[in-house]
Amino acid sequence: MTGLVRKATLLVLCGVLFAVAANAGVPSASNSIKPSCIALVGSKSGTTDPVGQFTVTVKDLANNVIANSTVVVDFTQEYGGNPVTLTPDCRIGNSQPAGTQTVDCTAHTVRSTTNVSGVATFNIIGGAQNAGNSPGRGAGGAKVFADGVLLGTVTVEAFDEDGLGGVAGNDLSAWLGDKFASGAPYFGRSDFDCNGAIGGNDLSVWLGVKFATNSTSSAAVYCP
Repeated sequence: MTGLVRKATLLVLCGVLFAVAANAGVPSASNSIKPSCIALVGSKSGTTDPVGQFTVTVKDLANNVIANSTVVVDFTQEYGGNPVTLTPDCRIGNSQPAGTQTVDCTAHTVRSTTNVSGVATFNIIGGAQNAGNSPGRGAGGAKVFADGVLLGTVTVEAFDEDGLGGVAGNDLSAWLGDKFASGAPYFGRSDFDCNGAIGGNDLSVWLGVKFATNSTSSAAVYCP
């Protein structure tokens, strides 16, 4: 009987080790690290506003970082089997900083690759189409994948509310339209402090971006 128990224990251990080995290098949503919100930004003299930079750290089930993992921020979702823009109010520029990320306008995605520390870095140029209380997405406006594995969703913010002329006065007017909209809907594009509500601190964050003057230009061309 003791021999049978030992054999059974050994088989269980072997099974566990096999499972761990089989999943090594496969991204884990629970262990990987992503932000809750991301911000679309403008640029100045060809340089993307640094306030929009964010990272995604990819780890496997054993909590090991994964280098050379392809991380994709997906701004689309399927409804009835047909892909449509997930955030109709938020658009990404068709040209993104070279060498760090790649945009696919057909798929409405931006992708980057993790470094040796398992970290992928993004800074996405884009803006909203908001004239104030215009239809828009709430929380979870985009999906994040690593090597095809869904890591979760992120809320999409846009300092350039109207997508024109960089971050300027018209964007403040659009933000106020969201803030004081009838029925108090939640627009992720205007939640700049990522606390799940639109309030005074979001205005403070927006003003900081406005007067830093690093988002004086909008995307030249947006993905259709």
